[in-house]
Amino acid sequence: MKKKINKYDIGLIAAIIIINVFLIIYSGKAALASNSKIAYIQSKNEYVREYVLTEDVNDEFTIETEFGYNTVRIENGKIWIHDASCPDKICIQQGRISNNNEAILCIPNRLFIKIIDGGDNSDIDFIAD
Repeated sequence: MKKKINKYDIGLIAAIIIINVFLIIYSGKAALASNSKIAYIQSKNEYVREYVLTEDVNDEFTIETEFGYNTVRIENGKIWIHDASCPDKICIQQGRISNNNEAILCIPNRLFIKIIDGGDNSDIDFIAD
C-alpha cells in the first residue's frame, strides 16, 4: 500500500527547512562575529566611532579637537595614526595594531584607540579591560 503525502507532512517538511535556514544564517553571523576585531576610537573620553577590522576595510579620517588633530588610517585589517599635531609623535611611532587588546594612545590630543575581539562577550567596559 502506497502512502500519500498529506498537508501535515508538507507543513512539517517546510518547518524543518525554515528552521535549518535560520540556523545556518545564525551560525554564519556568530562565526563572523567571533573572528572579527573591532577598533574602538575615543577622543576626550567620548566615543567617536568603531570599525570592524577586515581586509577589505580601507579608510582614512581626521579627528580634530581643541588640543590638536590625529589622522587615523585603516588598511588590510590594521589601524594606525598616520599623522598627528602632537609635539612628540609617540602615537605615530606606536605603529599599526591589529591584535586583541592592543592600543594606541595620544595623550596630548586625548585620543585612544583599542582593539577588542568581536567574539568577546565580557561585560567589562573596554576602557576598564
